[in-house]
Amino acid sequence: MTVQTAELAACVDRVEQHFHGLLTELEAMRAILVDRFDRGPVDSTVARTAIEPTVKAFLGSSDIVGAGYVAARDALSDTPLYLAWWQGDDQHLLAEADAPGTNDPLDYTRHPWFRTPERTGEPHVTGPYVDFVCTDEYVMTSTAPVVSRGRMVGVVGADTLVETLEKLLLPTLGAAGATLVNDLGRTVVSADPHLATGSLLDLGAYPEVVACDRLPLSVLRP
Repeated sequence: MTVQTAELAACVDRVEQHFHGLLTELEAMRAILVDRFDRGPVDSTVARTAIEPTVKAFLGSSDIVGAGYVAARDALSDTPLYLAWWQGDDQHLLAEADAPGTNDPLDYTRHPWFRTPERTGEPHVTGPYVDFVCTDEYVMTSTAPVVSRGRMVGVVGADTLVETLEKLLLPTLGAAGATLVNDLGRTVVSADPHLATGSLLDLGAYPEVVACDRLPLSVLRP
């Protein structure tokens, strides 16, 4: 293994450590909700209180900005759409969010972080995108489907600020002169100061592109 290859491998390892760690935490949240839904109808209060201690412990021990449960349409017995999402240092609860500027119920079921796990039945990492509902900042959202009795009843998820990822990843990315991109070729974090978050790259123009394990992310280097 060359020194250059080792540097790039270290970048990939650091990315995988962060996101696979989040998905492991989401699995604990998912298991709690699956157990509850398997036992019969669940309303928003039951869903919220079931996962609240786990979510708050997760927030207090990790580099995420928000986490929680987002219900599938009509999965809960008392409301068609609902989210129980805690965020920030004060672990503020965001529930039954309205769309900004309209006060209409927010139909989050059309967002990729919801639709992709619904379609594939697998965890997913979405972003970077500007989260206009929660943070108004660039985030990466990790989500996993919650399936009970053959039906997806929602997703559990966690948000990581891109700013946080920069702090976590730039030391290793910088050592390799590398860039983290999503599956669409959009820049997430880069050692190149000229590549802003969201910049679209032609992956075919890069001689070294390493895909992350079970993540829609790759690390590349010129």
